[in-house]
Amino acid sequence: MRQFSLIFLLITESLCFGQSTSMTLMFEPLESSNDMMWVTQRFELVKDYETTHTAITAGLETQSAVLGNYGGFYAFGFTGSMYQYIRPWVFARLGGSIASGGGAGAPDGDGLMYRGYAGMSVKSKFGLVDLAYNHIDFPSGEISSNHFSVSFTHILPYNTQIQGNRYYPAYFELVTGLWFLGPEDASRNNDQVQSMYAGVRVGQYLNTNHTLGGELQLGAGALGNIDGYMNYSMGLRFNTPSQRLFLRTHLGSGGGGGVYTGGGISTMLSAGAQVGGHQFSIGHWTALSDEASIPFVSYSRHLDFKSSLGFHHGGIDYSYKEPQEVALKVLAGAGQQRSLGIDRNGNPYNPMSGIAMGLGIETWRNENYSLDAYGHTFWAASGGYGAYAEGLLSAAFMKNGETLRYGVDLTSGIAGGGGIEVGSGLMIAPGAQVECKIGPLSNLKMNLRQKYFQGGTYSPVYFGVELIQSLPVHLW
Repeated sequence: MRQFSLIFLLITESLCFGQSTSMTLMFEPLESSNDMMWVTQRFELVKDYETTHTAITAGLETQSAVLGNYGGFYAFGFTGSMYQYIRPWVFARLGGSIASGGGAGAPDGDGLMYRGYAGMSVKSKFGLVDLAYNHIDFPSGEISSNHFSVSFTHILPYNTQIQGNRYYPAYFELVTGLWFLGPEDASRNNDQVQSMYAGVRVGQYLNTNHTLGGELQLGAGALGNIDGYMNYSMGLRFNTPSQRLFLRTHLGSGGGGGVYTGGGISTMLSAGAQVGGHQFSIGHWTALSDEASIPFVSYSRHLDFKSSLGFHHGGIDYSYKEPQEVALKVLAGAGQQRSLGIDRNGNPYNPMSGIAMGLGIETWRNENYSLDAYGHTFWAASGGYGAYAEGLLSAAFMKNGETLRYGVDLTSGIAGGGGIEVGSGLMIAPGAQVECKIGPLSNLKMNLRQKYFQGGTYSPVYFGVELIQSLPVHLW
């Protein structure tokens, strides 16, 4: 893990903090013995070297099962690759990934996964189409596969040296809700129960009158009977011209927590009203390959902003004279947590190492102090807890120096899976944070936290080290 963190640091430093960024959507039918098909998404920094006709990438990726028998299987990790020019529209590609994850009863062992891949990419005006041969392996589990994948990569028009002041209208939403489940929806239910849901949603308006938006959502169940349940989806939001009424439709994956999701593929449909920055909606989440069919009510806090990071639309020019530049922070690293107590299988808790990753932004700053906000995850990669995962929100109040920052942070989140007894799944985790500057836009962050789960036997002390790579994003 330490060796890969060093490699990831060297790659991101050599990218010169990112000439551009890309988003990739990949479809992976694993070997039939694994009984899974994955959808993989990658978000990468891209640096072109014109003299050698090569490009290198580094970033984050996530896998989710959508077909087969393991709905609720997820893995998150780091990825990097190199493109080599062959013809003006053809490139060879070689790369690799390291990740952690699991879930849904899959034989994931400790949760650690590695991947190597090679393939060819064809460039068009819409993006890159890639055909690659992949080898993946969970070395402590029984999941391995040699398979072909097909992917599409879109180059986002972000550049650290923004030219023309082009900006795109985007939005961020904190999502809460109440899900209504019956015994036909989840194995842990004997009667009708309600579960709290929490998540985040990011999107971009795709036209000038803001009646259409494309968005991503990640969330999990808490304060109910489905701790360990997660879902990940993408889709469209249709608004009336006043934006007071909307219809949202998503396609994605979900599972865990005993919810009957089959292979994981699912749909979500909701409708509601927006008053100021407050959204109220009702909807329905449906597993397409199993029995779960769950109605819900939802409240979301909606925030609009304009960013230089977005999808380009021909003929639409979002330009503003006085943008505000803020630091969008990409986090990647590793951590370990230790706890006394007994797990759901009656065994003492083992030390657990895992991969940590996420995004953050500096929300306030003066000459001496600053306030940062982070959304991040932690995924088990050792200790025999391969399905365990945490979704976290943190606020860090920091004292600023030239090369060193230090302060306190307060973290809350949702966790579950892997046989860990987390009660309702809700967590609070006060702690301390120290950052050391290692490059013009790079910091090394260290956290020490004490995590508390209400009603559970798990109360770990966590220590983590992460690389923070800052991306200048222009907001209005």
